[in-house]
Amino acid sequence: MILVTGGTGLVGAHLLYKLTKQNEKVRAIYRSEHRLPLVKNVFESLDTDFELLFDSIEWVEADLLDIPALLDAFLGITHVYHCAAFVSFEPNKYHLLRRTNIDGTANIVNLCLSEGVEKLCYVSSIATLGSELNNKPVSEETIWNPEADNNAYAITKYGAEMEVWRGTQEGLDAVIVNPGVILGSGFWDNGTGNLFKKAKKGFPFYTSGTIALVTVNDVVRAMTTLMNSDIANERFVWWQNIGLTNVF
Repeated sequence: MILVTGGTGLVGAHLLYKLTKQNEKVRAIYRSEHRLPLVKNVFESLDTDFELLFDSIEWVEADLLDIPALLDAFLGITHVYHCAAFVSFEPNKYHLLRRTNIDGTANIVNLCLSEGVEKLCYVSSIATLGSELNNKPVSEETIWNPEADNNAYAITKYGAEMEVWRGTQEGLDAVIVNPGVILGSGFWDNGTGNLFKKAKKGFPFYTSGTIALVTVNDVVRAMTTLMNSDIANERFVWWQNIGLTNVF
């Protein structure tokens, strides 16, 4: 059975659709019931059999910091997709970011090890890869620079990656994906969904520069492909730099 954390987020919702469409047995963690209709809306936008697919998910209420609840969620689990994260670029939210992104990921990794999970896929971010050094493009080999002006979100996502790599040293098979800014349907009032609203209204002017974008479909396809392969203990970056004038 497959466990998905962050199932009520953009990546998690589209991942759940793909997994249920493939007739996988899926359990998903949620924190708040009010976000479940958003997931169902994603299913409805993608499939006429959305009710059947959505109802096949076993939902479990749990927090990444609630070990007893997580233990129940891990019963009978063989593969884990860890999509849950707290996103904020406000320095005063560092404590919350650390608790969810680092401590929460440590709990997931520890349970993967103790419960005999076969493989973990962790959704990280390009934020952990920093910026270009010596005119070399960012890639899987880019090294974290602790002396750079890293924001709180990037620091905690990097810390979460360290927990995953620690797990691999203790015997866990894992892959990490580092997507760019993820675009996808269903969450129009949250995160990148607001970009579509702004683009529809138009902008009075456009600045020069690029943005690293990737579609949620590409991210989910990459995740499931990696989990169904023999690849382990590697990271993969997914994005395309696109000029802002072309995006909007």
